[in-house]
Amino acid sequence: MKEIKIVSPVKKPEDIDLFSKETSCREYYVYYKKFLNNNFEYVKEFVDSAKRNNCRIYINFKHDITEENLPEIKRMLKFLKTAGIDGIFINSFAILEAIKVFNLPFKVIVDSYFDIHNIAGIDFINNFHKVDEIIITEEIYMKNIAKIKKYTNLPLAIDTDNLPWCAEDIKKLNAIDKVVIKGKFSSSDEILEAIELIEKILAKPKLFKTQKLPFKHVRKSIYQTNHFSGEMVSAEGKDFKFSRNIQNFEWDIKRPRVCKNITFMPGEDFKINLRLSELEQLKELEKYIKKIGFNPVDSIEYGEILSTCDLSTSSFNEIINKVKKFCLKHNIKFQLSTPRILIERDFDRVYEYVKQLLLTEPVPSSLIINNIGYFWLVINDTDLEDIPIEIGQGINLLNSMSIKCLNNLAPIETIDFTSFTDMESAIKTVKKIKNIIPNKKYTIAGNIRVPSLGLCPLNNDSAIISRLSCKAPCHRGGFALKDPSLNKIYPFTCDGFCRMHMFEDRILEDFEHVEILHKAGINEFIFDFSALNAKYVPVLLNKFFTRGN
Repeated sequence: MKEIKIVSPVKKPEDIDLFSKETSCREYYVYYKKFLNNNFEYVKEFVDSAKRNNCRIYINFKHDITEENLPEIKRMLKFLKTAGIDGIFINSFAILEAIKVFNLPFKVIVDSYFDIHNIAGIDFINNFHKVDEIIITEEIYMKNIAKIKKYTNLPLAIDTDNLPWCAEDIKKLNAIDKVVIKGKFSSSDEILEAIELIEKILAKPKLFKTQKLPFKHVRKSIYQTNHFSGEMVSAEGKDFKFSRNIQNFEWDIKRPRVCKNITFMPGEDFKINLRLSELEQLKELEKYIKKIGFNPVDSIEYGEILSTCDLSTSSFNEIINKVKKFCLKHNIKFQLSTPRILIERDFDRVYEYVKQLLLTEPVPSSLIINNIGYFWLVINDTDLEDIPIEIGQGINLLNSMSIKCLNNLAPIETIDFTSFTDMESAIKTVKKIKNIIPNKKYTIAGNIRVPSLGLCPLNNDSAIISRLSCKAPCHRGGFALKDPSLNKIYPFTCDGFCRMHMFEDRILEDFEHVEILHKAGINEFIFDFSALNAKYVPVLLNKFFTRGN
């Protein structure tokens, strides 16, 4: 059984001197933001400290690179070529695009924020630059890790998030080379304590199997289910047991009279897109179209989240074919949306299902891709070369260089800008790519997504157990989680893979920003009904079309 190495963050060069003396850790990383504002020379102090202690030092380029950061990031990468670092962690498509023109003298390590959890995702990365290591996500699926290890033969690492519960298994698996400490640390002493704890967990995993880590990894997600401990991990508040904090939830519906005097003409100025998840929502839309006398909707997104009440009586293919027929009947474009997380176990099956739907009449008008491995397979599949591609919220695009990274591989028809941190950031990037991406989407009404990860909290079983025989009542009504430390309620829904999707308990009606967004270049506005009662379809559409009255 090989030794699993530890990789730790550092705050200052002196940390390397201390940590290497007190622990067995010999690999460290520091975040790129420490060197912004032309503070590049500070890198050399970390390099000198690492060399002095026979250690390695990496620069971690996080996922949060904005449009404003891009010029300095490019200069930093050029500087790092001769700085003597041992490698970089990459979490952004912008970094991939930037380094493809360089012959780098150091390692390129794909970090966990890239959400690489299938072989196709690794193939995508290797197209840009030879990858030396991968910090893989979804580490609790041991078979997934074993298959990726066998295929790539690359060093694999995992974050420490679930280490106490899976340390014994990963040691037996013999596929993990390193564990990377991730967390929010207020001092160097806290980091040292974290390294010492991880050393103990790896040395005696049985003894620490139920040990909760005292530090928390602040991921892109605000909430994450941990089925080993039965807890909801919160980035903002305290962790809490989800079994004690689940409650029934119904949206408060106030139905105004439907106005028939609507002057909006589809296609004249901007387009209306509906993101739906339930067949009942189509029935409500049909009633609304009949009442106002015409169809105001240009396109419907369907597929990423399918209501489990529909899945309890119909198959995925049967549901999608019903949506296809509805769209054909009403001259609405059908956009087939795909999952954000696809582990290797599910990947081929889902890909073939979707491919069949894409090639069967009536064919979808476009494919919405939320997983980078899926993107890579689609653009290399000659059978699908005529299918327009949209990049959905699941792929982390926060700047123009990331968008160009994908568009240089295959023409992108549409990008959803809703996942940007704020409207101002989205507008800045839209202006940069206005002439290369035909359609720019933005959500103005409906559900407000809360970044979340993990499996359905209605089932308390370990995440390793198969979900095929799940008896959770997700198809019998609405549910919400209450965060007791923040006193907030978060409605959630589950998809066909039993993955949880959380939302705020308020409904977005951001109609006052339509003109600003449209002027900036947004030409398609989304109404997100992913977790909303079907009765809200006419309510929100009516409010939008009568907003000036």
